[in-house]
Amino acid sequence: MLDLVGSAFSRKLFVEQDTLLLQTEGEIGGGFAMSNRCLLRIVTFLLVTASPPALASPSELEIVNIRIGQGDATLVQGPADPHGKRITVLFDAGDDADYDGSRIIAAVLSKRRIRHIDYVVISHYDADHIGGVITDRSRHGVSFLYGRDGVPGSVGDDDNDGKAEWVGVPDQRPDPEEFGTGDDITVGTFVDRGDEENKDTPQYRRYVEIASAKGNRFSLDTQSKLNSFTIDLGGGASMVPLASSGRVRGAQSIVPNVDTENERSVSMLVTFNKFDFLVSGDLIGRKHGAEDAQVERAVGQRIANDSRIVDVLHVNHHGANNASDETFLELIRPTIAVISHGNVASYKHPNVNALARLEAARVYRIIQTKWGTTDVSLSNTAIKNIQAIYQGDVVISSDGEEYTVSTSRTYRADTNPRRP
Repeated sequence: MLDLVGSAFSRKLFVEQDTLLLQTEGEIGGGFAMSNRCLLRIVTFLLVTASPPALASPSELEIVNIRIGQGDATLVQGPADPHGKRITVLFDAGDDADYDGSRIIAAVLSKRRIRHIDYVVISHYDADHIGGVITDRSRHGVSFLYGRDGVPGSVGDDDNDGKAEWVGVPDQRPDPEEFGTGDDITVGTFVDRGDEENKDTPQYRRYVEIASAKGNRFSLDTQSKLNSFTIDLGGGASMVPLASSGRVRGAQSIVPNVDTENERSVSMLVTFNKFDFLVSGDLIGRKHGAEDAQVERAVGQRIANDSRIVDVLHVNHHGANNASDETFLELIRPTIAVISHGNVASYKHPNVNALARLEAARVYRIIQTKWGTTDVSLSNTAIKNIQAIYQGDVVISSDGEEYTVSTSRTYRADTNPRRP
C-alpha cells in the first residue's frame, strides 16, 4: 500500500517498502496488464517524485545519486561554512550526449545554483563515466562544463574569437581562450587514476585535454599520493580515496591481476562523524572473463580495519554480477544500497545474483534509479521486499548522526534494522 507520512514536500518523507515495489503488481511500459489499483499507486508515486526535493540544511552533508541513465554520476556537497559556501565534488560524469549525460548534470547543477565544482573525480575512463565532461557534438549539445552564452551546440563560439568550443583535428582540445570563461562551469581540480595502462580512446584523449587545460589535474598514480590525498568537505566531513589502479590506501602492495579499466576504478569513502558513504565507479570483486582482481575485498578490508560501517553503498558497476562480492559486503555491512543504471537491454543491470547477494548481506533497502533490465524475472520475494524502484535522483542528507534518504525515511548512522 502507499504509505506517505506527512506532506509530499517533507524532507523526511516516508515512502516505505510496499510503496515502491511497483513491479510486484505490474510493470511500466512492458506490455503487462496493470490493475487500476497498481496504476493509482504509480501515479501517486510519480507525483511524489516529481515534487522538487528540499535541499539539505546548511549544516548537513548532501549526496545526490544522479539518475543519469546508462552511466554514473554522484554530486557531493559538504556542510556550509559560516559564509554559506559548500565544497562541491562531482564523482563521475555520466555517458556521452547520446544518453544525455551532460544535459542531466547541467540541470542538477543549475537547480542547486552551482557554478564552480571544487573537484571532479573520474573513477576510470569508460565513456559512461566521463561522457558528460568530454561530449563534443550531438543532438544534445556539449560538455556540461561549457556554458551556453546563448549559443547552442559545440559549433558555438561563446567568446566570439572565431573558434568553436572544441578545436584541433579531430575536435579534441578545448578552446584555451574560451574554456572556463563566461558562463562556463569552472573546476578547481580534476582527480583521476592517472595514465598508467591508459585506455587510449578518443574519449580518453579528450578527457586528458580538458582536465589538463588549466593545469589543475591531479592523478592518484602512486601509493604515496593515494595515502595522503584527502578532500576536506568542511564541517568535519571528508572524502578519502581508498583505491586507484589496484592500489589500496595504506597497503604495502598492489592487488594482483588488475588488468582492466573496471578493476582500476578509483574508490572513495565519504565520512561525516558516524555517517559513511562509499562510491567506487565500476570496481569489481568477482571473476568474470578476463576480470578476476579482488579489489572490492581489499577496499572492504581497509574499511573494516578502520572500524567503519558503510551506511550507504553506491553499488559498484551498476549492479553487475562481477561486483558486490559476498566478502566485500560482509566487511562493509551496508544498510542502504543505491544502484545507478540505465535500461540498456544488453547489459541486464542490475543482475539478479548481485541483488540476491545484497539481500543476503542484510541490506535494508535496495534503491534503483531506474527499472533496469534484470536478466530474469525476479521471483525472489526476499529481494522484492527490500527493493525500491525510484525513477529519480536519490538524495541523501546527513548531520553526521542521522541521514535522510529522499525515497524513504530518516535512519540513524551505523544502525541497520536487519542487523539487531
